[in-house]
Amino acid sequence: MLKESGAWAKVEGAGFQRKCGAEFVVANGSRWQQFWFAKGLIPGYGETFQVERAKFDHVLLDHAASCGCEVRQGCAAKDVTRERDEWRVTLEEGEVRGRWLLDASGRDSFLGRILGFAKKPMNLTKRIAVYAHFHGVYRNPGDAEGHITIVRLEDGWFWLIPLAEGKVSVGMVRPLEDLKQSGGIAEEWFARTVASSSELTRRMNGAKQVGQFYKTADYSYHYEQMAIDRAIMVGDAAGFIDPIFSSGVHIATKSGQIAAGLILRADAKKRGLTAAEQSRYSRHVHRHMEVYREMISMYYDNRSFEVLMHPEARFGIVPAVTSILAGNFHPSFPMWWRVKLFQLVCRIHRHTPIVPRLDYSEA
Repeated sequence: MLKESGAWAKVEGAGFQRKCGAEFVVANGSRWQQFWFAKGLIPGYGETFQVERAKFDHVLLDHAASCGCEVRQGCAAKDVTRERDEWRVTLEEGEVRGRWLLDASGRDSFLGRILGFAKKPMNLTKRIAVYAHFHGVYRNPGDAEGHITIVRLEDGWFWLIPLAEGKVSVGMVRPLEDLKQSGGIAEEWFARTVASSSELTRRMNGAKQVGQFYKTADYSYHYEQMAIDRAIMVGDAAGFIDPIFSSGVHIATKSGQIAAGLILRADAKKRGLTAAEQSRYSRHVHRHMEVYREMISMYYDNRSFEVLMHPEARFGIVPAVTSILAGNFHPSFPMWWRVKLFQLVCRIHRHTPIVPRLDYSEA
């Protein structure tokens, strides 16, 4: 999608950390598993980048401007109204008008909130993410230096994402209720959890925090209706799902690509989106999110996670799972049946052990 938009060369030249795969580690270090993107089911996607979102978004924003978009910054949108086929967006100073409105406001869900659309939770446990940047965190050697490391707790997980210039993003995701029971101070909870894990202690030994901690809670939702005749919600404005499989940028860029195509075709015919087009767009985005939701539910189930940590080499299951981990889901039949087989194995393992059990206890 970035190549099609013409932005890929600029992303390649931005100095981001190369990323060739992902690794999962149990918090006590008892089990470790690596996945390499080059071994995925879909060829041609052997590496990507670990990006700092502020810098990545700026590259894309500058690219949009170079393509002819008028970009206004420091210019908050306050309200939106509609008169027939024209939208009017009220800004802090003045207003803008247009035939079409694309809401890419992220989790603020500007349009959905103003139009009163109902947010639907995604039937996942309410969790909170606590995260910051650090220097001095352990980095893997060789081509694995850019791997995201997932350190699995019995009731949550940590991400360790190596970035450029020696920085590493470290985040903890655990049930929101656990934070309340711990006293409510997220930074202290983060530090205690690191200290309780031998694997995290080893990787974080001597690390120095850069900047402040951030917290994000209750973050899995979607809108049933994501489009009306002359407006479309894209990316996180339409829905957001737990970031364990790094699906956010994929869903955001994919939904943006689909929305752009719909609008170009309809505008050329001087009409809005038909009811069928609106419904088809929502179903397409829902389908992508549902694949990840099912994988996420499996990941948080301790028994299913045991299957992930002992991947089956037959039937191409590992390449299919690797492609999903790479954020590279295509709803083709070869991908679909392998993912379904993996999910079936996970369900069977919950009742009848197929792979060894994992022990989360510290020695």
